[in-house]
Amino acid sequence: MEHGVRLTLAYDGTEFAGFQRQPDARTVQAAVEHAAQEIAQHPVRLHGCSRTDAGVHAEGQIAAFATTRQLPPRRWLLALNRYLPDDVAVQDVAACAPDYRPRFDALEKTYRYLFYLGFARDPLRRHRAWHLGRDAHVRDEEVLTFAQLQPDLAAMQRTCELLHGTHDFRAFRSSDDVRDNSVRTLYRVQLVPSHSGDPRLLALEVTGSAFMKQMVRILAGALIAVGRGARTPEQIAARLSPDAVRDVGCETAPAAGLTLVRVKLGRVHAQASHSDP
Repeated sequence: MEHGVRLTLAYDGTEFAGFQRQPDARTVQAAVEHAAQEIAQHPVRLHGCSRTDAGVHAEGQIAAFATTRQLPPRRWLLALNRYLPDDVAVQDVAACAPDYRPRFDALEKTYRYLFYLGFARDPLRRHRAWHLGRDAHVRDEEVLTFAQLQPDLAAMQRTCELLHGTHDFRAFRSSDDVRDNSVRTLYRVQLVPSHSGDPRLLALEVTGSAFMKQMVRILAGALIAVGRGARTPEQIAARLSPDAVRDVGCETAPAAGLTLVRVKLGRVHAQASHSDP
């Protein structure tokens, strides 16, 4: 008899080629499957909630698999972490249906993008944040204060307000994302200055119903274009249209600054409740 095991995963994406299994590449999915198979003693197929890209991190990725091996959740957690590499760990385990697919149960996802605003690079943050200070165009004899290196936060926050809600985000996705439906709803788009109490860290936190490939990284790049004065909030908002194309003047933010923070589940239950007579 098969049983379902639902996992909450955290991982450092630096040395992974992304979540999804790929030939001849190190992936989170393959690492977790290998650990699960060592315990279950049969082939295991892991189903993730979000296919994070190479270099992207997670604090609350949800994944699930079916197995004939029955263990209490705590035993699964301890056993899996014994076999997993140091850069991925199971944070929580719960029972679920054997055919449970977390991707179809996600009500919303929250991502955080970190910007590092210090002028000098910080080697401890090179895999966690986009260092903006190194891009400051200054002459050797110029000495700028920390305040002068800051992007225009007011203009960036105005852009966040314009991105909030339901829009067509086709101009904010990777060129190889060709899905037909590009309408998405963003419930929260917020800048958090002095993230974790560090004035050099600026966080962008985005919660939405679903996201397209590289969507948050492209939005982060657009916000920085606004913060540097290269674009206005209105120019970014004008691309929230089914006829819009990608703004080549807005770069895609590096993967290292992005973290999948959490996934809110319950979509299956909500749909079942709405369908009840």
